[in-house]
Amino acid sequence: MKFTIQIPAGMLGLENRNRSLDASTADFCLRSFVSLIKKIDLEQEHKTGKEKFTGKMYIHEPNQKVVVRNSCFFKEDMLNITMVIRFPVHMMEKRNVVAGKLSVKIVRKELGKAVREFVDFFDNDACGQFNTVYKRQMEIRSLLQEQKLVCFIANNSLLPRGEGEQPLGNATPFISPAEDEIEIILSDGFVIKGMGITEGVTVITGGGYSGKSTLLDSILSGVYNHVPGDGREYCITEERSCKIIAEDGRSVSSLDITPFIRNIPHSNTKAFSSYHASGSTSQAANIIEAVSFGCKALLIDEDRTATNFMIRDSRMKQIIQDDPIVPFTDRVRHLYKKADVSTILIIGGSSEYLDLADNVYMMRNYTLHNFNKELMPFKQNGYEFYEREDEHEVQWKLERLVKTDSLSSFKRDAESNRIFEYVHIDNYTIHLGKDMVDVSRLDTIISQEQIVTIAFILRYLANRTKEPSFNLYRSVQEVFGLLYEQGLDAIYSNSFDIPYHMELPAMHDVLFAFSRMSMPEYV
Repeated sequence: MKFTIQIPAGMLGLENRNRSLDASTADFCLRSFVSLIKKIDLEQEHKTGKEKFTGKMYIHEPNQKVVVRNSCFFKEDMLNITMVIRFPVHMMEKRNVVAGKLSVKIVRKELGKAVREFVDFFDNDACGQFNTVYKRQMEIRSLLQEQKLVCFIANNSLLPRGEGEQPLGNATPFISPAEDEIEIILSDGFVIKGMGITEGVTVITGGGYSGKSTLLDSILSGVYNHVPGDGREYCITEERSCKIIAEDGRSVSSLDITPFIRNIPHSNTKAFSSYHASGSTSQAANIIEAVSFGCKALLIDEDRTATNFMIRDSRMKQIIQDDPIVPFTDRVRHLYKKADVSTILIIGGSSEYLDLADNVYMMRNYTLHNFNKELMPFKQNGYEFYEREDEHEVQWKLERLVKTDSLSSFKRDAESNRIFEYVHIDNYTIHLGKDMVDVSRLDTIISQEQIVTIAFILRYLANRTKEPSFNLYRSVQEVFGLLYEQGLDAIYSNSFDIPYHMELPAMHDVLFAFSRMSMPEYV
């Protein structure tokens, strides 16, 4: 059974709310209400004393990120502004028989008590402080592009994670290298110091287990705002950042990968398709899609890449002169110069990128050091050594036009021959019609609720138009405009066995998910 509670905003002192803080305020309200619902126990002993009634209230417990959700949001009509909170209840039962009257009696009593406590003791001061942090995060985020930064990490941030995404106990606080420390003064007078990672090519190196990957994970996590007390509240990253990996086995459809793969026997690399791409072709596809979909920073950990795609040293270049793979070393500067796309690399085993970086950092004992001066004696080649003469100018940003008829959310039942609409989610796999999408390696997807939203956006795209083709990027932009205006429920349907809790994902994750579908055909 699904419950929806609507509380007039005036009862919470939120009638004069700042609309730009709606996501933050709703997030605070949900967290406050969760703590009260968790106290309700529907498992009660039967009056005979020999058996127990089972039952539970299930309410969405948010993670450490502050995102738009449909489990708690503001609703506005002609007369009222209300805070809406929604959650399912598994009614009390014994031996699979629902105890209806007892359930209604106890739920009404306990839920009513929780709502009264929520309203009567709503902490406006704590809500205001929560919103203040969110507002500062958004202001810092708006300053990144202005100051040509990919990321800002405040001093004393706690980056390592422990159990349940909580800060790791006794973790070493992050402190900016002196050469890279900047001071930001916000509009409310708040002053904060930390490291500004500039646009361009950044390399972070160091020995094993020194904290390199933890730092990269925190930078990636910074595309979202975090709750106060998380330790990463002021780790703020350009939100159009994504992680690039070699994704063996992913599906690629009609994509021009010639900037990296010039030719493959029996394949057309200008319109490359594969149901099971290799490490190098999948990484090439991931980068080209990321750039085409508006990503401004690529985050790469060498441990999750294809070696033959990432590097080829000078001796190997002399030995293998006809290799069809153009290594990333030969493109990373070109990407920034021509497409304005920055790269942050975690490197521990190859020195090639040290010659290509604008800034190099060394991680020692969980502390980051600027290594530019110390590196100077070890530099071997200038940027020009890696420059490649191309026969034609590289086109980084591709327009993906999808043939409408190739996309469908319907499938035919093998036994009955009946055609029906099919949308299903199985962990990190989305089933849409006859197609299946694996999103398990999209690292900026942070919850099952985001996967639900992605599934319904894909369904919306499949059913939205009768035009012969549509521009994928612009169409997804339009869907996000709809969601911001009407809420996540605008695309939800209860026709499928899918929980209704939804969270707004990053737009590029929707585009990446679509690109992993095997059925769509492109113009």
